[in-house]
Amino acid sequence: MKISEVLGENGLFKEKLPGFKSRPQQIELAEKISQVIEDQSVLIAEAGTGTGKTFAYLLPALLSGKKIIVSTGTKTLQDQLFSKDIPKLLELLSIKPKVRLLKGRSNYLCLHRYHKAAVMPVSRFPENKPLFKYLKNWIHNSIRGEVSEFINQVENRMLLMNITSNPENCLGSECDHYNDCFVYKARRKALEADLLVINHHLLFADMAIKQGGFGELLPKTDVIVLDESHQIPEIAGRFFSHLFSSRQCTDILNDLLTEAGEVDAAFAAISEPHEQMKRSLRDTLLVMSQMPERESSKRLFQTEIVIEAFDLLLHQMNLLITALEPLVVQSTGLQNCYVRLDALKMMLEDMMQQKESNYIYWFEAREKYFALHKSPLEIADPLSEFRAPLETSWVLTSATLTVNHSFAHFQSQTGFDPAETLLLDSPFDYPKQALMLLPKTLPEPNDFEFNRAMFDYVTPIINQAKGGVFFLFTSHRSLQMAAYHFRDQVDRPLFVQGEGDRNQMLEDFRASGNGLLLGAASFWEGVDVSGASLSCVIIDKLPFAHPSEPVLKAKIEHINKNGGKAFFDYQIPKAIISLKQGAGRLIRGEDDRGVLVICDRRITSKGYGSTFLNSLPDMKISHERQEALDFLSALK
Repeated sequence: MKISEVLGENGLFKEKLPGFKSRPQQIELAEKISQVIEDQSVLIAEAGTGTGKTFAYLLPALLSGKKIIVSTGTKTLQDQLFSKDIPKLLELLSIKPKVRLLKGRSNYLCLHRYHKAAVMPVSRFPENKPLFKYLKNWIHNSIRGEVSEFINQVENRMLLMNITSNPENCLGSECDHYNDCFVYKARRKALEADLLVINHHLLFADMAIKQGGFGELLPKTDVIVLDESHQIPEIAGRFFSHLFSSRQCTDILNDLLTEAGEVDAAFAAISEPHEQMKRSLRDTLLVMSQMPERESSKRLFQTEIVIEAFDLLLHQMNLLITALEPLVVQSTGLQNCYVRLDALKMMLEDMMQQKESNYIYWFEAREKYFALHKSPLEIADPLSEFRAPLETSWVLTSATLTVNHSFAHFQSQTGFDPAETLLLDSPFDYPKQALMLLPKTLPEPNDFEFNRAMFDYVTPIINQAKGGVFFLFTSHRSLQMAAYHFRDQVDRPLFVQGEGDRNQMLEDFRASGNGLLLGAASFWEGVDVSGASLSCVIIDKLPFAHPSEPVLKAKIEHINKNGGKAFFDYQIPKAIISLKQGAGRLIRGEDDRGVLVICDRRITSKGYGSTFLNSLPDMKISHERQEALDFLSALK
């Protein structure tokens, strides 16, 4: 069956799918993907909102008859693909491949840890009693064993750490519950899949650590599709990083007590070094609480009090390892704790020595938590090394990959070069559907008066909008100032990020029809509000990451040191991708209409502003507020 016979003007979808409209962009993308699969090559495709990317990659992948992995940026899209889009497509095509869904292990109940927790005090806390009573029957009836099936009954989300596993504390095939394990059941099913739906977090976790079972899937696949590919640099960077944290230490100390309690004389053997490490960790937490919140680790380990605290912690870890070593033959659980503690000790040694020049060493410090990080300067090399032995077709797609119509920035970041590229405009009529307002009279964004002047400027626009309004911020401080200002300034429902569950807030915003939502980073992408429920998006500033952030600061220094210009080579492209995501919230359907307001005058006053504008959809631009008010007034 040809692509045009399904997606064309007289095709199968037009005949069987109510409301389907044939789009030339969707057909072109699907045909290109089909060719790439046949040639076993790489395609990077930006397709504007409304192209229909999902069917454009699923259709040729399924028609190829090859083994396919589809990876998404979010679990929300993953569930939508598995529960809605793929079943609908299979029904229309009348085919029945084996389709499987696989998530990271923390999404499944761990039977070993659940049974341990069920006899511990945590199960008898008043707020947890109903949940453990429910789980007693649930574990025998659940097919997939996903935490999402009972998440609404979890009062304290920290409890999930007691009943789910992670790569460090999983006992693997040595676990007494291995044959019934929900994680390994899901992975065994995944091995037989013709089409496997995962997410980027799982994909890159597998790439980074090759944890048991799932690593066998990738070499056997013929096609890997990465949807929402603009997230790859950030997510891959996270999973190619390393971590030593106070929380990891606390977890291992707690697990040690649980496991030692089931082995004769084990608790007595480790109690003293266990208590000494616990005390040393507490002292280290106190020292770290006096440090800056986020900074490079270079100066950290030149500070005497910090060196003394971590040296003592390292010493106590060694003593506990020595005490634990004779006991590991008595218990699989103690053996796992021993291996984890030893790995944690080696990680701390690495963090203190900071020997690898291609990594950034930095730390986070809060009152009751600290973390030492080791992040790669670049992810292109590890990604390329992973891809090299795989005889696989790669399809990477998103609505926001290019900067000024070029894929160069994305390719240099990810190492997907050489590759075929395809840039497809949205089928929406942006010049008619949207107006972009770029005020020239507001102060510079770093001016003390900027927020006050901006709030006064956009208030008439907010009041004029018949539908809902998204107000997107680059900082939580500005968001809170806006919340304080607008509570008494607008006569419409106000929704403020951080004041409730995000998903519920979105549902309530849609239902309100004319709400004002104040959001920061997590609302700039992955949020879909179409129709009259959203008629205006306001963006306070161009979303440049703060240059004092330790990883960004190190990357800037690295680029400049190697002859590049970090501001133009890295900071501007990164900000453009974020701005495209934020602006993309406005027009989600061909009947949508609205105004986009970008309050940062640098987009018109600075030379680089044209690069931002050239990267956005082709909307009509105005500098006059009255024109935006007239546009909103004319909306039905």
